[in-house]
Amino acid sequence: MVLGFREKVVSVLRKSAYVLAILSLVFLLSACSAQNEQEHSQHGAATAAATTTPTLVIQDLSIPLQVELDPTDARILKENQLRILVPSEHLDKLKQAKVSVALTMPSMDHGAVSFEAVAAKDGEFVAAIVPTMVGGWLATITFEVDGQSATATYAFEAVP
Repeated sequence: MVLGFREKVVSVLRKSAYVLAILSLVFLLSACSAQNEQEHSQHGAATAAATTTPTLVIQDLSIPLQVELDPTDARILKENQLRILVPSEHLDKLKQAKVSVALTMPSMDHGAVSFEAVAAKDGEFVAAIVPTMVGGWLATITFEVDGQSATATYAFEAVP
């Protein structure tokens, strides 16, 4: 009799634990989803503003850049072309530059994904970037010349 009662109690506790675990998971997912939606909508406004800005400036060198992303909304887990255009009057300063692009998600803390940009033609560097998740990303473009580096950042949105 005691053994049967103990088995019933254990069975009820197991079921309760499963239900509690499932409810906790549902709550966690819905909370993250709501927070993610809010961050995406806030970042979307920032991205729209960043996309309409025609030039970025390399901070340490005061060189304007134009950055183009193809497609405009990057596709996750696929190669997207990030074109970095340097004005002709600044080509001599950056002709021998090593250019890299580091992707980060400001809303997440999973580090940076780095890509090398290659010189496609005079004044144009191209990096094939691959965002790994949906959401807002920052591309930190680094130019290394003669042992010195300078950066510019470009915000964009990645979609499925």
